[in-house]
Order: sequence, then C-alpha cells, then structure tokens
Amino acid sequence: MTAGASTAGILLGTAGSKTARAWPSGPDEKIKRDLTPGNTPVRLGADLIRRGNESITEMVERFRKSGHTGAFVYKPRWEPSGDSEINELNAALDRYGVVVFEYGGYVNMLHPDLSTRQKLLRRLSECIEKAGKIHCPMVGTISGSCDPHPYGINVHPDNWTLKTWKILIKGIRQVLSDTAGSKVKLGMEAQVTTNLDGPLAHKRLMEDVGDERCVVNLDPTNMISLQKYYHTTELINECFDMLGESIYGCHAKDTYIWPDKQTVHIQEVCPGRGVMDYETYLVRMSRLTWPRTLKAEHIPKDQYAEADAYIRKVAANVGVTIHG
Repeated sequence: MTAGASTAGILLGTAGSKTARAWPSGPDEKIKRDLTPGNTPVRLGADLIRRGNESITEMVERFRKSGHTGAFVYKPRWEPSGDSEINELNAALDRYGVVVFEYGGYVNMLHPDLSTRQKLLRRLSECIEKAGKIHCPMVGTISGSCDPHPYGINVHPDNWTLKTWKILIKGIRQVLSDTAGSKVKLGMEAQVTTNLDGPLAHKRLMEDVGDERCVVNLDPTNMISLQKYYHTTELINECFDMLGESIYGCHAKDTYIWPDKQTVHIQEVCPGRGVMDYETYLVRMSRLTWPRTLKAEHIPKDQYAEADAYIRKVAANVGVTIHG
C-alpha cells in the first residue's frame, strides 16, 4: 500500500487507493504549481454572533461591514429562535448579500453508547431542519470517535475498523433518511485522528453512503500528518481533483510543527503562520462553479483580523476575487 493512501483505502482495500500519491517526508523541489485563477469569487466567512441588544438586522449589517459575506451559525454561539427571528434573519441576509454557508452540527456520530449516539444523530436531523429554514445549504459535522469524549476527535484503536466504518455509514444514512425531502446537505469534515482522514476517505464515504446529500466540508489542515506536512500543495490539489463540486464549504487555518520536540506535535495556527499553500487553496476554490466560503477558525480571537488580511493579500497576489 502506498504511503499516501488514506484510511478508507487501507482498511477497505478500495480501488480508489490506487490514485493516492506516495509522498516522501521532505518537499518535492521539482513540483510545479498552476496558479491560474478561475472566475468564481471566494466568500470570506466568520461566525454570526449577536451582540448585546442589537437586532438581527443590525447583527447582519455589522457582519457585512466587517468584510464577511459567508456566515457560520452554531447553536452554542447563536441561532435564530422562532419564526419572527428566522424571517428577520432571512430578510437581512438578502438585504446585505450575506449567505449562511454552514450550520454547525458537530457531534460524535460514533459514540460507543448506542442511546447517546442515537440522541446525537437526532440532533443532526434537527440541525438540518433548522438550516433549511434559513436557506443554509450545509450542516457541518465530523465522523467522530469510538472514544466517548463528546468532541469526537480522540484517537481510539477501533476508529479504523470495518465495523466502525459501517456504523458511520449507517448513521449518515439514518440522518439523511430522517430528513428526506430537505435540500440541505450533510457536510463531513475530515479529522486525521478518525476514519475520515483525507480526500480518499471522503470519496469512499460518499460512494458508500450513496446519497448526493452527503458532501464535503473541506479542511486540509485537519488532514495533516508529518508525511503530508511539506506536501500541502499536493494535498490541496488531490482534494479538489478528487472531490470537486462536492466541496460545499472550506475552513481556513494553518499547520505548524512545534520545534525542539522529539515527537511530532502538529499545531493549528493562524493562516500565514504555517506551511499551508494558500495560493493553491484559493486558486482551486476560484475554479469551482459557484462561490464557496473560506472561514478562519480555531485560532486566538485577536488573530482573526490577521487571518482575514492574510487571505485577502494572498487572493490579490494570485488574482482571486474576494466576494463583496
């Protein structure tokens, strides 16, 4: 099995594993990047959070004035409550040219306790219903872990078994069946600590689920291992080559290996402070057929302005238009 094969290919012996690349740990000095931009603008994303006593309309206006046009809605931070708030939100979104690109539904779909797992799957279905009311095309989530921790990202030896893979497929199908008739997609996000760890696993997951509503919530940083660390250009191209229009949203952060350690500690950092190839990332987004949102996340609050400025700078350098 080639070194670049993902979990799904290794575990299940998929034909798709033949397309995975074998990358050495060090960078490929001969790699040539195609940075020809497409014509599709990229939306800059952020959390939609209501402040104090401001109205929903004022919240969306402030959001738009901050330079963002792609919003992330997540219940622990804020979500509309009741028909009047939903109606006001939809009117404000239309007025200011903002879209909600992702509704957060992050749960551990592989929780080892069946009753807990079923409760979490029902929560996902509820999120899909709520997302539909605000014209959001995607609910984002992860596959999860056999570890019972609620975050669902912990390493566990059973994460990569065929039994666990089948539980994941069954759970996704259940959620999509329970929300049949909805146009809202379930956007799966990779985590290198789980069985959904890269583009090949994404592809195999969509094939095995067999429902067009199972799509990709892309986060290349979450796929990074030591072997991929100096190959972010190749990784990003592989994601877009393999997944293409199935990518419904994109997350932005960077990847950095802590120095002076005898074992590898890969840290999420602000875009521009690591090795992620943002030129290729933005160019490939601009070649998709409709505008996707790129949203910075998981960095200190005082670094979000830096992240947005970096993304805008890179986009300008490669000729990618930022929406709005």
